Amino acid sequence: MALATLSAASLAFLATAFAAQPASDPSAVPSGTYELDPNHTTVVFGVSHAGFSTYRGSFTEKSGTLEWNAEDPTQSTLMVTLGADSVDSPEAESHSGNADFQEDISINALGADEHPEITFTSTALERTDETSGIVTGDLTFNGQTAEIQMPVTLVGAGEMMGGQRIGFSGTTTLDRTKWGSEAWTDFGIGTEVAVTIEAEFTLAQ
Repeated sequence: MALATLSAASLAFLATAFAAQPASDPSAVPSGTYELDPNHTTVVFGVSHAGFSTYRGSFTEKSGTLEWNAEDPTQSTLMVTLGADSVDSPEAESHSGNADFQEDISINALGADEHPEITFTSTALERTDETSGIVTGDLTFNGQTAEIQMPVTLVGAGEMMGGQRIGFSGTTTLDRTKWGSEAWTDFGIGTEVAVTIEAEFTLAQ
């Protein structure tokens, strides 16, 4: 009987927690300060491996703040920080005497030994339709800053397990040499870096 009661209670909780599906309406969540949820956010990069394949990696250390304006999303602001030394990629031996190839990327391509953080600060947000827009801002890594633009799409907004959440997808392509990153270009490693972001934010308590 106790097990049956527990199971019924658990099912009731799950039904309540997950009943409401996220909306594709940016006003479905209130204005406020939203914190990046690192457990439900991925930042993935891809670069040509001398034309033979696309080498991909990601970052394990992520944080950020979205100041969300539900009434006028173009007035929202975004700040994101990545750990330049938190590269996660396929295992490989170092080409430069570092601990592993992830450290090669962090130090040689991102300058993490002197500049341990990658930061992005938005400067403008243009709305292109009801659920899409273009975020413009300053990207800093390897000690250098340059402007980028990223088309973004609202994935969903709403309440989950008692908290307000909002999620976006974004993609862009960077020329890494604008930030002084020229590692392995002599070996045909690409200078164009494709970046794909899936980001989820929760309303700060």
